[in-house]
Amino acid sequence: MKTENKPSIKTVRFGDGYEQRSPNGLNHSLRVFTCDFKVEANERDSFEKFLARHEGYKSFFWRPPGINRKIRVVCRTWSATEHITYTDFSCQFDEVVI
Repeated sequence: MKTENKPSIKTVRFGDGYEQRSPNGLNHSLRVFTCDFKVEANERDSFEKFLARHEGYKSFFWRPPGINRKIRVVCRTWSATEHITYTDFSCQFDEVVI
């Protein structure tokens, strides 16, 4: 799993080279998780239907490995690679507030 942190920052630059930075909103530091899931063939349809049912914009709770609490995420993009007995899913989970 890959975790990306890219806080949203407002920056104002002035003519004399001075730069002022501030957070862009209350929840400006949300994470992006890139995850790979190995799903057995008999669970493939359920897994894909779950992602499709959320349509890339509906959030759901997910517990990242190593973090002892659930967070709310959306999965805007995913791909599947089918094998004989399993399917590899690559998903991007974007942390959201609501």
